Amino acid sequence: MKQNELVEHWSFPWPLMDVLIGGKSSIDLPELQVATLVQASEFLKAYGFDADKPADLRYLHAVLVEALSFIEHQLVQPREWARGIRPPDDILFCSDPRHLLIWASAQDAPAKRRSAWSCAVLRVMHTIGHLEGVNRSVDLDAARSQIFDRFRAHIWEEGEALWFGGPECRVELTQVEWKEKKSRNSIILKLLHKRDNVAETIYDYVGIRLVTKHLGDAMMAVKILHQYHILCYPNAYPARARNTLVDTAAFRGQVEVLTACLRAGTLSSEAFQAQIAALTVAQPEAPVSPNNPHSAASYKAIQLTGRQLIRVPYHRFDWFLKLSAALGTKTLEPTTTQMLRELRTLVEGWHSVKDSLDDASFFPFEVQILDAENYEKSKHGDANHDRYKQSQVKAARKRVLGRVLECYKSESP
Repeated sequence: MKQNELVEHWSFPWPLMDVLIGGKSSIDLPELQVATLVQASEFLKAYGFDADKPADLRYLHAVLVEALSFIEHQLVQPREWARGIRPPDDILFCSDPRHLLIWASAQDAPAKRRSAWSCAVLRVMHTIGHLEGVNRSVDLDAARSQIFDRFRAHIWEEGEALWFGGPECRVELTQVEWKEKKSRNSIILKLLHKRDNVAETIYDYVGIRLVTKHLGDAMMAVKILHQYHILCYPNAYPARARNTLVDTAAFRGQVEVLTACLRAGTLSSEAFQAQIAALTVAQPEAPVSPNNPHSAASYKAIQLTGRQLIRVPYHRFDWFLKLSAALGTKTLEPTTTQMLRELRTLVEGWHSVKDSLDDASFFPFEVQILDAENYEKSKHGDANHDRYKQSQVKAARKRVLGRVLECYKSESP
């Protein structure tokens, strides 16, 4: 090769290399390298959209509009928007999202602000695109219902007490919280501060929080999850297991001493239960986890993540289910009924259709367990949810609008 060919051959797009093999997220790229509409179309095609298809461009424009709305209402303060810290009109009224790719690639000084804003909007659009893909492929309502039903089968009231478990093993709860369905903006916000920025890695679309009366009871709640197959251990995510609540080594040691005394007869059942309830086996406060830097160190809980196989009717066989439902009515003529029965029998024999009416896929869910004392603490101080949400907004704002805000800062007198 000639000298210039060798130079070109061994020149690397280092920021992109960092995304591919360096663990960096694509939304943290400082710039793109798209100069023309043709290149923009090629970029989109590799991403998964065809610019020659009007439906794809309409979809991307809808995502653009949602991204602009999210930035305005979630990341930019009203007073900032009012005084001009907002995307230029070229972006606000952009009808062809390919232009954003070109503007985000521009490095000349006059286009610096538009380039920064284009990058910011594309970051949010990318996040929404991943989220949309997950929501279309999974029936979230069905997942919530089936997972919650598994827990509800083991939660009941008896007098004024709330119990979790079953006849052989149970623990008293002070309350149960069923995580409300996350708003779309909440999910986008969460994705924007996650390093991977991929919707499939959100594990708490479905969540349950169990609050026990005493600290030691939290360990009993974990045992019940296993004993009644509420969370099947092969379907647990070990890497996401967190325990900032109970010192398990101290708990095990104290329980073994107490049970030995109970067996030996030196401790009555009543005294055993009283001492179990008074166990002081709290975990010492640990540094904030790098996996979730927005969670306060003072928030103490046991956190488990599992997955459950969710079954929903396979939409491609809706017509077949309607046919079967029609056969259950008495309004059809006998000859019509006979014809439909023969059709159903024939269809059921094709490629095992009868056994393929359900679509099954695993779906993650999160369980948090904490005692009443730590639950009350979590509602106040630096462990409360409002502080957590403010930390998320601050991180997402910095990540999405960092360059934008630097532009305004450098232009101020």
